[in-house]
Amino acid sequence: MNPEHANRMLLIDATGLIFRAYFSIKGDLSYTNAEGNRVVINAVFGLVRFMLKLYKEFPAAASALIFDAGSKTFRNELFAQYKAHRPPPPPDMAPQFDLAIATARATEAPTYLLKGFEADDIICTFTHKAVERGMNVTILTGDKDILQMVAPNVEVLLPGKAGDFERYNVERFERDFGFPVDRFVDYKALRGDPSDNIPGIAGIGDVTAAKLVKTYGKLEQLYDNIDMIKPDGVRAKLKPERENVLLYRTLCTLRCDTPVEYDFEARTMPHFGGEVFQAKCAEFGFGRIKDDALALGDMQLGL
Repeated sequence: MNPEHANRMLLIDATGLIFRAYFSIKGDLSYTNAEGNRVVINAVFGLVRFMLKLYKEFPAAASALIFDAGSKTFRNELFAQYKAHRPPPPPDMAPQFDLAIATARATEAPTYLLKGFEADDIICTFTHKAVERGMNVTILTGDKDILQMVAPNVEVLLPGKAGDFERYNVERFERDFGFPVDRFVDYKALRGDPSDNIPGIAGIGDVTAAKLVKTYGKLEQLYDNIDMIKPDGVRAKLKPERENVLLYRTLCTLRCDTPVEYDFEARTMPHFGGEVFQAKCAEFGFGRIKDDALALGDMQLGL
């Protein structure tokens, strides 16, 4: 393993990939479980395919697969409407979460979920722990909220349309957004986030929010200079919303202090050639993936 790989931690937002796979992979992907029932597994298939591609293309010295626990978090206590508009998953998707978690655990790679927090919060926590150890971090996610973690030694991969990855580092972020990474949560608080049901400030869209944080900085600086903001209409929209927008920023900000530990000295990489994972692939009928996984084998051996 070259020095770059030996100093990298790979973190995977598995729940985000499950959703992405479910809605993008069509066709009759199913298997018969022990009870004799046919169970759809397109999301499980997609997650495994992503895992194999990622571990092959981004060798690392440590890794973790992180799942949402599927329960309300501290953000719901702060703001009851947080994600309240989201419908439950489709009936044939719901059983796939447990199957996906079991499949991830079958690789022997560290797998985490924690009630009261989102997967992104665990990713944030592990990122900080890795950076403190002098490591570089690569995060795979389908959720742009994680872009707030971009730093000189932290990159984010977003799945692209052609099966590749969009790679965000500090330079790419600033080129695309036009302001520094540390203002991303301020920007999101101003514009809102419909996917999480965070309203933002009515009438403040992407362009205006980006211009405000680029010109004035974080929310505290923006409101310290509120009387300087032009045009008058924008200032009028901002003035009564200070407390609300600060709350929205809290909702957008990832927690890096979740009560989870990562053992960097234990097994930190998957064993795709192991009996348990190979048996899972055979059970699901993942023929080609099973062979690809066997070829990757025990990735801990390269450490």
